Amino acid sequence: MAKRVGVASIIQETNTFSANQSTMQDFELQGIWLGADVVTQSQGMNIEVAGSLERLRAHGFEAVPLMRAWAMSGGVFLDTELSKVKALLKQEILSASKLDGLILNLHGALVSERDDHTDAQISEFAREILGADIPIVITHDLHGNPSRRIVAASNALIGFRTYPHIDQGDTGRRAADLMNELLSKNRRLGTVLKKLNMIIPAETMGTSDQPLLQIRELADSLIDDEILDISLFPVQPWIDVSEIGFGITVVHAGNIERANACAEVIRTALWNIHKEFQAKLYSVEDAIGLAIKGYQGKMQMIAQSSDAPTGGSTGDDSRVVAALVNYGCDIPSACTVVDAPAVDKAFAQSIGDEVSLALGFTIDPRWGSPVTVHAKLVNKGEAPVVLTGPAMTGQVVSIGRWIVLESANKVKILVSESGTTTFDPAGYEIAGINLDECVIVHVRSPLLYKSGFAGRYGQAFSLDLDGPTTPNIKKLKFNKVPRPMIGLDEFDGELAEVSSD
Repeated sequence: MAKRVGVASIIQETNTFSANQSTMQDFELQGIWLGADVVTQSQGMNIEVAGSLERLRAHGFEAVPLMRAWAMSGGVFLDTELSKVKALLKQEILSASKLDGLILNLHGALVSERDDHTDAQISEFAREILGADIPIVITHDLHGNPSRRIVAASNALIGFRTYPHIDQGDTGRRAADLMNELLSKNRRLGTVLKKLNMIIPAETMGTSDQPLLQIRELADSLIDDEILDISLFPVQPWIDVSEIGFGITVVHAGNIERANACAEVIRTALWNIHKEFQAKLYSVEDAIGLAIKGYQGKMQMIAQSSDAPTGGSTGDDSRVVAALVNYGCDIPSACTVVDAPAVDKAFAQSIGDEVSLALGFTIDPRWGSPVTVHAKLVNKGEAPVVLTGPAMTGQVVSIGRWIVLESANKVKILVSESGTTTFDPAGYEIAGINLDECVIVHVRSPLLYKSGFAGRYGQAFSLDLDGPTTPNIKKLKFNKVPRPMIGLDEFDGELAEVSSD
């Protein structure tokens, strides 16, 4: 009989600086799939669970779909809610009967109230259920923060190879290939983890751009039949935890000495170029002025990563909205803000009505004040976003109810009850906004928008604004991270590996 391999996916990224707290409702909003529903719902999607199930079947295994729970990034996950997720995972593992292996798709940067490494806790929990002899292969987002605990709880740990992320499905397939090494070829695999004390802006983590491209190419050059996988984890910079840093995992087939040597080669190469990870940032006013001046028929992007829902922020910072609507001349643009009270107030109005609304800072008022906007209501609805770009293709994202306002100077404002995915054009287009008619498009994303909007825009300007996902990470107050830390401190000493908890 074919060996049976279960696949479970529990994915959320935490931002410990976020004003929100995360609960099961965040997962339920996007839909939790169990059992056979995982297969039907993920069909044709570029996500890890779909890739794992597909490749397991190709290897001749019985692929057993267990669960898929995905949520937009958010604040610290409540412990009571974590217990519910673990209970669901246990239910699905036990109801699947005997499993010969398990693939766990996790983000890698989930933080709960009492555990800085909640993905490790989930993995340890799965290990307790399955026992010591059942192989577990784990996938992480490139922005994950892998820990020594999760390495100990698994047989192999790998991550995305791309940012912008376009290889979620491929990562799931790579995990299935490693499971095949374990179960069909009876190879004993292990994972080495090393870290460098370095936190860098997400804007500098592009795997197709320098300086990180050379590190990815170096890692690829070291992979062979003995070193099966090398993953890089620049780690999202908005979690204040003690075991953090740029992570390197090396999956090996028994030669731990060589795996350690490979990890050290990469860590040293990172150290040698660590000063090159600098983001070029602009004030809001300068970005708008340069975008208008440089417009040549293709939309210009203004990236407000400081308040990115995909990084765990609330999306309610309205400073860019204020700058655009008050710019003083016509400026065909698209911008967005989360403001549920404004949506509720305007939703009762008719299309074409003139409305006056205070927008922004209803959830997280630490960074500014609302802007009063007088505009025409041009659309409203509650249809979810269906991602069409290469990242998570096909994923349905609920943003609640939404309205579209148009100011006197031709700025269209998408106001939604929860954060929309502006790294993908569908985040705007669901509301009927024609982005190709815009001079400026406002995105709340450090880099992911470059894949979603590839070929459609001219220049892009990253903003120097404070916020829970700011690119200027020195503005955040870190209490737990080991110091000195590249990106936060002057670091001219010797290489240092992050110590374990």
